[in-house]
Amino acid sequence: MDIYIIRHTTPEIEAGICYGRSDIPLNNNFIEESKNIIRALPGEIDIVFSSPLKRCRALADKIVFFSKLIPHCRFDERLMEMNFGKWEMKRWDDIDREEFDAWAKDVVNVSAPEGESFLEMNKRVKDFYEELIKTNYKTVLIITHAGNIRCFLSIINKIELIETLKIPIDYATVRIISI
Repeated sequence: MDIYIIRHTTPEIEAGICYGRSDIPLNNNFIEESKNIIRALPGEIDIVFSSPLKRCRALADKIVFFSKLIPHCRFDERLMEMNFGKWEMKRWDDIDREEFDAWAKDVVNVSAPEGESFLEMNKRVKDFYEELIKTNYKTVLIITHAGNIRCFLSIINKIELIETLKIPIDYATVRIISI
């Protein structure tokens, strides 16, 4: 199975804002970035899975529309970005320093207030992955977020979650993993 893991295109949000589950729009580069992604995809795709957040949904809809071979996309909440709870849409500088420092000391196990930890997100991504590898698909597209891509890399490459934070994951990038 070849898995094409795609990070959504660039969102329209001011730098320094904490966002994860927030459903923010895409910036004006969407058309160009999506064209580049589509050019990097194989000719035959069995299925597309996507986070339901609109920054992923827009790309999934465009790929399905232009491919004509893919009947539809399956939107799966397990592919949503980490939930930062009360920190969502706040400036990182405005987050309570004590809360932030506790999280920063152990980003894998500690969550933002009313949010989820990296480990909790990894559990839902692992659940998705374990379901996926039981299928007979040959070529799969997954459109998701940087945090989820880090989880996939940890699971598939058997590396610690904390180590994945050293891996750059730019917007509108495609990673190919063969299982």
